[in-house]
Amino acid sequence: MELTVYLRDVMVLPTEHSREGNLRLRAASDHVLNTLRHYLPKKYDFNGMWRLVIYLGPNTDGKRFWSPEATGGVGEFLADSFDLDGWFDAPQDKQDVRILQCVEDALVERAVEFGTDAEPLRTAVQSVRDAGYRLDTELPCSRTHPSRKFRVRLIRRFAPGGTFVIVRVTTPKGEVLHEEELLAGAWVVTVGDDYRGGRWNGDALEILDVSGRMTTTVSCTPYLSV
Repeated sequence: MELTVYLRDVMVLPTEHSREGNLRLRAASDHVLNTLRHYLPKKYDFNGMWRLVIYLGPNTDGKRFWSPEATGGVGEFLADSFDLDGWFDAPQDKQDVRILQCVEDALVERAVEFGTDAEPLRTAVQSVRDAGYRLDTELPCSRTHPSRKFRVRLIRRFAPGGTFVIVRVTTPKGEVLHEEELLAGAWVVTVGDDYRGGRWNGDALEILDVSGRMTTTVSCTPYLSV
């Protein structure tokens, strides 16, 4: 039985590769792309592709862009009219709008080419706009204290500069007792690996990584008297 491959990932890369350029582009655009990945339809057959890589800028070396069969379900798209230097010089809000529009154009163009329904992709893109190009989601390592007096919420935030983790302690009524940033400007995969589970050890919440090892501890003694 052949396994259906669904679209899972969209990436942007500069056509002129350099480590500095790639990191600069990631820092300015990852929050938009990560938010879009969150909203992509869960089962969308994009002609057998699981990832679309969008190259930004002119094709200076004559490379052919588009060979999904030869790249294991990874498709490529060349946005050769994208002014990457001008984009870098623009304010963040303009960057967000422009990069998302470029991604939507690439997705819809490929959907039309494949004869697939582009509407779920447009809906996902619109969800990013509706969210303000930012996204907070509660991580599965969040836990309610056994006393039921409070909950320790670990929040993953997609924002300019990368992925952030915020700890927020709230009462059952939603009142915030404490909030602080635990991690800033990280890669989304790092957060996914390092903030996978949680367990109580007395009045401390231990955060566990994908291998079950403790990565950080949140002391909660002050909140037992609320």
